[in-house]
Amino acid sequence: MRLSGLSSGLDIDQMMKDLMQAERMPVNKLEKQKTELGWKMDNYRDINLKLRALHTSMFDSIMRASSMQRRSVLSSNQAVVSATASSNVGNTSFTINEVKQLATSTTAIGRPISKQNSSEPVSNQTSIKELAGDEIDWVSGRKERASVQVGEGKTISLTQPLAEGATHILVQGKAYEVVADQDAPLQQNQVRLDDSGTVTFHEDVSLSSQVQVEYIAKAENEEQAQRYTFSSLSVMANEKGEFHTTSFFFNEADTIQSVVTTVNQSKANVSAFFDDHNKKLVLTNKDTGTFNTSVDEFAFSGGLFTSAFGLDEVTNGQNAIFTINGLDTERRSNTFAISGMSITLKDVSTQPITLTASTDVDSIYETITSFVKEYNELVDFMNGKVNERYYRDYDPLTDEERDALSETEAKRWDERAQSGLLRNDSLLQTSMNQMRNNVYKVIPTGGSFTHLSQIGITTTRDYADGGKLEINEDKLREAIENDPEGIFTLFNGNQETEGIAQSMRRDLQQSMSAIARRAGGSEGFHELHQFTIGQQTRTIDQQLENFERRLEQKESRYWRQFTAMERAMQMANQQSESLFNLLYNN
Repeated sequence: MRLSGLSSGLDIDQMMKDLMQAERMPVNKLEKQKTELGWKMDNYRDINLKLRALHTSMFDSIMRASSMQRRSVLSSNQAVVSATASSNVGNTSFTINEVKQLATSTTAIGRPISKQNSSEPVSNQTSIKELAGDEIDWVSGRKERASVQVGEGKTISLTQPLAEGATHILVQGKAYEVVADQDAPLQQNQVRLDDSGTVTFHEDVSLSSQVQVEYIAKAENEEQAQRYTFSSLSVMANEKGEFHTTSFFFNEADTIQSVVTTVNQSKANVSAFFDDHNKKLVLTNKDTGTFNTSVDEFAFSGGLFTSAFGLDEVTNGQNAIFTINGLDTERRSNTFAISGMSITLKDVSTQPITLTASTDVDSIYETITSFVKEYNELVDFMNGKVNERYYRDYDPLTDEERDALSETEAKRWDERAQSGLLRNDSLLQTSMNQMRNNVYKVIPTGGSFTHLSQIGITTTRDYADGGKLEINEDKLREAIENDPEGIFTLFNGNQETEGIAQSMRRDLQQSMSAIARRAGGSEGFHELHQFTIGQQTRTIDQQLENFERRLEQKESRYWRQFTAMERAMQMANQQSESLFNLLYNN
């Protein structure tokens, strides 16, 4: 029970507040230290992010031959032939004397289709049932999809046996013919099915330990039963005349659009569309060229593709035929590679077209200038932190101090309190010195260039810039045009010597690790006990916990003392009043 000045008339609450405020001064100091450590940690981590950005950017730009030795190709007629060149192509040229024929794709165009028992026009929402009726084979049942484990002897067990009359199951997207005769020999494209639902494959069939199976199962009742048709599409895959076959189960309620979508999403490698004007289905091989001119390169089975859609008009693809440097040749694709140059034929032409490969000076120049820009931005940022003014009289604000200021005043105070926390920081100065040494040093690679100044990259004359780089554009462009490989070697070295980029990335990695050991956040330093500032923060947290406990004890002691004083004064007042009554009431 606390008595607040009832007997003494003192403002004990205010006295306690003032006493505890004085007692909390060491706590406030510790909290400010903790806040400042948090700000420092954030500053260090910001620097580490920028170091990592440059570290990654260098690997993706100046350290890649594809960026630093890029070639461009000039075509004398870009509308007919265009080309690109890999970095290992020399300053070479080709002449396309004539483009006789472009490569095309195998295409199957169906007959115009109509509904069987209706004069209504067909649309992409017309169902298979309306197109085919009973002209194609249907199987009644319920379609099942399952992931099944393959057992010994190349067998799988289906939870439901196949519906009566079903002729195929799909395993891993491939169709297998169902053989009911238990004694008949199996071929590789056949399976045997017994009454228990066990499916046995040919011993030479290659199967994964677990396979995806799709089949038509017996329906439990007529309401669940639906009709399905089996169809397959085969596309010629090589010169041997071998086909790649993709098979499908289609429901009678499936629409033309759903058939198109299923084919396009399958592994058949064809594009399908339904032309609403001509009422025709069109299938086109995604690849161009021809494998066999004597047979159709599309083949179909099942009544849906052949009877319902009438896909019997197949036009085989053709190869691109052209003459290059006087040699008549052909390719399956309109885009092909010759000696590291990727050439694309766009149109036929009898006029000779010259393709000239040369160093892509603009692209390489842009890669190097981007690196210099990022490097200068990092130097600017780190110089700003190292040279930032430190305001000694501006400590972090406590909650009470912040409440006493306006929002604008508090913001201005925070800006100054956070300024200069890394001023003259030895860790950052060491990192910056390492970066400067890398751009100053000589690289004895044996190439044309051993120093950045030889390709027009030097440090600025202004000492206040802290070692920023500047570029002599004319000199750099000349160096790129004359010897791009020498510039690449200057940055990336060779088997005996490190290049500038390799040395800088190594030093950046060391700097990032050193900063992480101090401020955490990366390089495996995530917990407070793993890095220096985290350890300091833990120590302050422990001190704060101990101080808070002692403050609670002191506050309780002060209250006990004030309460005892109040009680003593109350007793004295009562005794005084009793004595007064005893003396004067009589």
